[in-house]
Amino acid sequence: MVDDDLMVDDMMAFADEDDISQVSSQSQESWKILIVDDEVEIHNITRLALEDFSFDNKRLNFLSAYSGVEARQIMADNPDIVLILLDVIMESDDAGLITAKYIRETLQNRAVRIILRTGQPGQVPERQAIVDYDIDDYKTKTEFTSQKLFTTIITALRSFKAYKSLEFLNVNLEQKNIELIRVTKLKDEFLSNMSHELRTPLNGILGMAECLQEEVFGEINPSQKDAIATIQNSGNHLLELIQDMLDVSKIMAGMLKIDIKTISIADLCNSSLELTKQQALKKQIQLTTSVFSNTEVIAVDPHRIRQVLVNLLDNAVKFTPSGGKVDLDVRIVNDLSRELILSHSVANSCWIKFSITDTGIGISPSDRDMLFQPFIQIDSGLNRKYEGSGLGLVIVKQIVELHGGYVDVSSQIDQGSCFTVYLPTKIARLPIL
Repeated sequence: MVDDDLMVDDMMAFADEDDISQVSSQSQESWKILIVDDEVEIHNITRLALEDFSFDNKRLNFLSAYSGVEARQIMADNPDIVLILLDVIMESDDAGLITAKYIRETLQNRAVRIILRTGQPGQVPERQAIVDYDIDDYKTKTEFTSQKLFTTIITALRSFKAYKSLEFLNVNLEQKNIELIRVTKLKDEFLSNMSHELRTPLNGILGMAECLQEEVFGEINPSQKDAIATIQNSGNHLLELIQDMLDVSKIMAGMLKIDIKTISIADLCNSSLELTKQQALKKQIQLTTSVFSNTEVIAVDPHRIRQVLVNLLDNAVKFTPSGGKVDLDVRIVNDLSRELILSHSVANSCWIKFSITDTGIGISPSDRDMLFQPFIQIDSGLNRKYEGSGLGLVIVKQIVELHGGYVDVSSQIDQGSCFTVYLPTKIARLPIL
C-alpha cells in the first residue's frame, strides 16, 4: 500500500506541473465528472478512489447517472462537464454508445472527454468504439485499478485543457480573420473613393495645363512651355498611379468586372503597340510584332486585355536600355504542347499565347516570386531609378486570371525578359469581305 501511495503522490506532483494554457479552467472551481453506470458499487468505488484527487489545485465534483437516458439529460443540463466515465451496457446493450453519439452529434459537445468502461469488452470491439463514436479511451472494468484510474483521469483532464485552449485560439483566430476582412474591405473602399476624389482635381489641372500649352489664354515663352510640359508629364504620371490604385482596390474588393466582346487579335495588338510607340521612339528601341493571322478574333474584354498588353509593353520599354529591342509575338498553342502541360492544369481546346520579349536588364530568379505582389518593386542597382507604383503586374495577373488564363515569365540578368500571357479561347475567322 505504501508503494501505491507513493505512486499517487508522484502522479499528482506531475499533474500540477502542467504547462498547458489555463484558458479552459479559469472560471471553474472544480472539475465536473459524470459517472454513468447501472451498478451503484461502481459509483461508490470511483468516488472513494478519487476522493483526494486534485489537479491544477482543483478538486473533482462528481455527478451520477444510472442509465443512458439519465446521463443524456444531465449532459444537456451541464455543458461544463469535463469528463464522463461511461458504461456501455446498461438499460440496453448499446446504451453507452447511444449516449456517446448523442453527446457528440446532438449536443455538439466535442470538448468533454468520454471514457468507455465495460465489463464485456467483446460486446463492442475497442477499435470500432473509438473510431465510430469519437471517444477518448476504452477501458475494461477489471483494468481500472486505483493507479490506472488516476492516470486515466489526469490524461483526460490534460486533453480537455488542450482542447479548450485550442478552441479558444480558434475562436480568436476566426474573430481576427473577420476583423481583417472588415479592415481590408474598408481599406479597399477608401482607396477606391480616394482614387475618384484625386482624379477630379487632377483632371482639372491637366485640362488647364493643356489650355496653357495651346496658348488659349495668350502667348507663352519657351521657358513657360517647358514648365507646363513638366506639369503635364507629372500630372499624367500621377493619373496613371491613381488609376492603378483604383484597379487594385477593385480587384481586392472583388469588384473588377470584365465586359466580354469579340475583337480582332491583330487590331488588339496594333492598338496596344500604338500606345507604346512614342515611348519606344524616345529611347530608340526597335518595336516589332508578329501575329499569326490578321483574320482571327477572340472573345475578351478588349479594354482590359489592351491594358495588360500595354502594361507589359511599357515595362519592357522602360527596362530596356536605349537602342534595344522589344517584340510582341502572338500564336496559337494547344493542350498537347509541352509548356502548357508543365505549367497549367486547365484543359482547353485552344490557347492564344502573347509573348512580350525584351533585351532589357532582366530579373534574377530570387526576385521572380515578388513580381506579382502589390506595392513591391524589385530593388536593384539597375532598376532602382525607374518610376512606378509596383501595381502593374498585379493588375496584369488578375485581369488575365479573370479571363481564365495565366501569366508566365522567363528572364536572365542583363539579357532580357519574356512575359507570356496565355488566354484560353476558341478561335473564329473574321468574314472576308
